[in-house]
Amino acid sequence: MKLDRIVSAILLLPAVVWSVSGITSLVENGLYSYAFLFPLPMKFHTVSVLNISIFYLVTFLMIRPHRPVKNFSISSSMLFLSNAVYELIYGIFLDWRSLLVTMPLVLGGIIVLLVLNRRFDFLSKDKNRILLFILCFSGFMVVMLTLNYAGFFAEMQLYLGGQATKDPHNPVWILSKTLSVWMFFPILHPVFSRNAGK
Repeated sequence: MKLDRIVSAILLLPAVVWSVSGITSLVENGLYSYAFLFPLPMKFHTVSVLNISIFYLVTFLMIRPHRPVKNFSISSSMLFLSNAVYELIYGIFLDWRSLLVTMPLVLGGIIVLLVLNRRFDFLSKDKNRILLFILCFSGFMVVMLTLNYAGFFAEMQLYLGGQATKDPHNPVWILSKTLSVWMFFPILHPVFSRNAGK
């Protein structure tokens, strides 16, 4: 039990650091700022850092029975898949060539999630939860279509290509990032009973 607590603390520490980094960046530099995901040597959007770290913390802590490696595997795999799906849809609007990378990532993420689910049975079969996931995913797609209609992706191409100086990120984009991270959360069992001893 003591070893489980030590391992849990180690696995939670990066997300706690990321949360503090994200909150600090948010307070000091605003919503459209960047923050580090330690120990990675690159910066990410503060909105992304906060959503990822808070999702990880909440998911890791809520899974029962608590087993550090299991909780880490489930939380990480759900985050990986949600980010892969976001990059897939984002790439479809921005540059179709990105499908060569994002499609295998999404398929790989789905396979990993299904394999883990066979082991730990953490995906809900409750119709209401599945419906909520469908609503969240549909909302995410509507937001992405709205961004496209508003010219966000065309502006991003100019911005990334150095042909424009104005950063096109806006509140609708923030909503898209938030929905993409949390849309799989409804299909997660709030409490797990099967394989309790594993």
